Amino acid sequence: MADRPQHRAALLNDPKVRSIVFQFVLVAVVALLVYVAATNVIEHLQRTHIASGFGFWNNAAGFDISQTLIPYSANASTYGQAFWVGLLNTLLVAGLGIILATILGFLIGIARLSSNWLVARAASGYVETIRNIPLLLQLLFWYNAVLKSLPEMRDSIVWFGGVYLNNRGLTLPAPVPQPGLEPVGIAFVLAIVAAIAFAFWARRRQQHTGKQAPVGIVALAVLAYFARDLSPLMLSVLTTALLVVVAIWESMSLRSRPRE
Repeated sequence: MADRPQHRAALLNDPKVRSIVFQFVLVAVVALLVYVAATNVIEHLQRTHIASGFGFWNNAAGFDISQTLIPYSANASTYGQAFWVGLLNTLLVAGLGIILATILGFLIGIARLSSNWLVARAASGYVETIRNIPLLLQLLFWYNAVLKSLPEMRDSIVWFGGVYLNNRGLTLPAPVPQPGLEPVGIAFVLAIVAAIAFAFWARRRQQHTGKQAPVGIVALAVLAYFARDLSPLMLSVLTTALLVVVAIWESMSLRSRPRE
C-alpha cells in the first residue's frame, strides 16, 4: 500500500511558534506604551518648565520635622537630609512595631490557650476582630475617630513627667543621661531577678501545697522598693517592663505545668 502524502501544518497552528509570536506582540505593545508615556511626561515637564532629576537634593528644605534621629533644621538642612530623616524614622517605627507586635502576639497567643474561660474568649475575640477588619479601615478609624478628636497643640493634655497628648501625637521627654544613672539599671536588674526568684519559689510552693502566692503584687512591691527614688515616668516604664517579664514567666510556668 502506498504511503499517503504528509501535508505540512501551517506555522500558526504550531503551539510553540504561536506562543513565541504572542510573546513578541505583548513585548512590543508594552514597549510602545512605555515610550508613549515617557514622551508625554517629557513634553509636559518641558511645557510647564519643571526640572527633572535630583538637582533639588542639595536645596534647602524649608520645612521642619518634629521627630529626628539626626541633626536637622528647616533653614540649614537640605531635601537630601530630610530624606534620610524620614528613612530613619520609618526604620525606627518599623523596628518598634516589630518588637511590640511580637510581644503582643506572644501574650495573646498564650492567653488563647489559657484554661480561664474569660481570658481565652477575650483573646480569641481580639484576634478574630483585628484579623477580619482590613488594615486600611483600621488606619482610617484610628486617624479620624481617635487622632482627629484629640485637642489642638495649644490645648494639649498634660500628663505627669512632661508628657503631652494632642492631635499631632504623643510627645515624651527625651532621656538625658546624668551622673547617678547607673543605680537605675542596677535597681531594675535587681527587681527583675527578685521577681523571677519569687515567682519560681511561688510555683514550687504551689506544686507542693496547692497555695497560690501574689506574684504580681510582690513584683510591684520589689520594684517600688528598689526604684523609690526614680521619677514617675521612669517608674512607670520600669513597672510596665517588669509586668511583661512576670506575665511571660507565669505563662511559661502554666504551659510547662502538668495537667491533672
